[in-house]
Order: sequence, then structure tokens, then C-alpha cells
Amino acid sequence: MKKVSVIMPNYNHASYLKQRVDSILAQDYPEFEIILLDDASTDDSAAILSEYAKHPKVKTFLRSETNSGNPFVQWQRGLKEATGEYVWIAESDDVAEPTLLSRLVAELEQKHATLAFCHSQWIDADGTPIARSRDPRWDDDFSMPGDTFVRRYLLGYCSICNASAVVFRREAAEHVDMYQVQQFTASGDRLFWIQMALQGRVAYVADSLNRFRQHTNKVSGGAEYKGLNIVQDHAIYRLVVPPVQLTNNEKRFICGYHWKAMHRPTVSEQGRQNALAAWGVEPEFGRLSFLFYLLHRAKEKC
Repeated sequence: MKKVSVIMPNYNHASYLKQRVDSILAQDYPEFEIILLDDASTDDSAAILSEYAKHPKVKTFLRSETNSGNPFVQWQRGLKEATGEYVWIAESDDVAEPTLLSRLVAELEQKHATLAFCHSQWIDADGTPIARSRDPRWDDDFSMPGDTFVRRYLLGYCSICNASAVVFRREAAEHVDMYQVQQFTASGDRLFWIQMALQGRVAYVADSLNRFRQHTNKVSGGAEYKGLNIVQDHAIYRLVVPPVQLTNNEKRFICGYHWKAMHRPTVSEQGRQNALAAWGVEPEFGRLSFLFYLLHRAKEKC
């Protein structure tokens, strides 16, 4: 049985740590190691994690003396410690079903995939499920070539919205430019999944094996309010367009999504202007691209 390295980066999530680590230890896939990381938390995280560090499944517990201010610095630190063939970045405020690892590892092996991910149930700070409409495209398992997945699901809305839902091959991660990923503090996960997906196949499991927690103390903070994620999404778009060779309609669809994103009420006026300055250079961007996006999405739901 192939080993999984479980990387759990944490910053100030003391309230959720016991439930989180217990859900990792409860996995029915037996061959895994845990790498605990703490990015200089100011709450009781260190004390809680120090207790778990004594567990035989825990390979190491590394605590930073100063906060990095960048979650992807912690991802890279964890990857350097990982020895498993597969990797699961289990964010410290989320929760997993006991079958998450076994199901996703099976997908990686059976579908010869580079990464596999599952549907996520969103929960609030107390763990209560948050009702959300589910796109029919996510009702059934599938696998597809990575470049197709990038075109459809990673350049508009980032369909892998939570690292906790993903297990991937460590060998493929070694070919990801983590220093480049770290330049995108708000959208680096998007670039990471793109670089991973372009190396092979992507597999998806429709069952909700991951619980994605929503609360006020998330690392992403005010990135959307400032428009930072939308600006960084454009820089990533520019990096990806040449190798992926998008069609004009694919460009219109992606631009239309970001037109919609920048007009959300959660984006400040200054954030909107920042996003417009970035995406406005694209000839496909504007109100017409938004109409194209709406028409295309309507057809997908028919």
C-alpha cells in the first residue's frame, strides 16, 4: 500500500484543531504520515499541536518563529518534509470523512491521475452545513485530461476551491514552481492546481468527503474585498494562455466570469477598479463577455 503524506498547515485555528486532527487520524486508509505546521500562531495552537506531535502517525511538528504571511510558503515547507507517494494538504480548519483518503487514492491509481478531488460540503464556524445549490456537472464522478480540466474548471471559477478536498502525486508536485506560486498570495492555489493538472489526468469524486469551513478567521481575509484575487487571477491567466492555447470563445467565457466576479457586492469600489485595470487589457473583456458567460452557463444547465 502506497503511503500518503498529510500536510496540515495551521495559523490561529486552535478552535478547530482537535476536530481536524482527529478526522485525519480516523481515516480508514492506514498508510499515512502527518506533518504538522504552525505559522507562528498567537492562540493556543502550539500547545494543542504539541500534544498531537507525540502520536506515532505524526512524522514531525514544525513551528515558525515568525509568521510568513503566505500560506504557500507553508505548503512548500510541508512538501520538503513529505516522503509519501501521495500528498494531502489538510487545511487546519476543515474536516474529513473517514473514507476521504481511501477513495481519492483509489481514484489516483485506477484513473492514472495526477490529482484527485472530491465534492466539498460547506460548513459554518460551528460545523453546521451551509445550503448551496449544486451544479449538475458535479453530480457524477469523472476523469479527464488535465488540459481539458484547466480550460473548463480552473481559469474561470476555480473549481478546486479547497486544498483539503485534494490528494495528488508528490512526484508531480516536484515539477511545480513553488516560488512562482508564492508570488500569488491570494490565488497561488489556482496556479498550483493548473501546473499539477497539466502534467496528467484529473479525477473527481462526487461524494462530499470534505467539510470546507467558512468563518471570519480565514487566511484569505480581505483579498476579495481588495480585488487582489481577481488581479492575481489575471496574471495567472496570462501565464496559462500560451501553453493551453485557448479558443476565442473560451477566452470570452473566462473574461465574462471575472467581469461577474469584480461586480460582486463583496468587492470594494477600489477593488473593482484594481480588477478592471488588470482585466481591461484583454480584448474579450467587458459587458459582452459577461453576456456570453451567462448564455453559456444557461446552456450547460439545460
